[in-house]
Amino acid sequence: MNILNRDFLPDGEWVAKNVKNAFGIDEPIRLPQSHWKHFDWLASIGADMDQFTMECDVNRHIDQPYMITFSGYVEKMLVRDEARRHRAGDDVPLHINPHRIV
Repeated sequence: MNILNRDFLPDGEWVAKNVKNAFGIDEPIRLPQSHWKHFDWLASIGADMDQFTMECDVNRHIDQPYMITFSGYVEKMLVRDEARRHRAGDDVPLHINPHRIV
């Protein structure tokens, strides 16, 4: 079974993929499938997702009053990105929170 092949997984499953960490080295992180959809959508509109994940790895050490994992911080920042774009009126697919109102 290939855990990186998410096509067979129903919504809500967690998927592991390699992303760039602060040092530019591939590191596996696990996110819900809905978050990977938003991640992939950002990449499809031209966002530099390597830079995004590298910044997440750095910022997770300075933004938090507590310890947070690399996966957890990327997850948090994807939720914030979707919410920010939705509130701004951008045309953003609501993969993470499809019932978001405001």
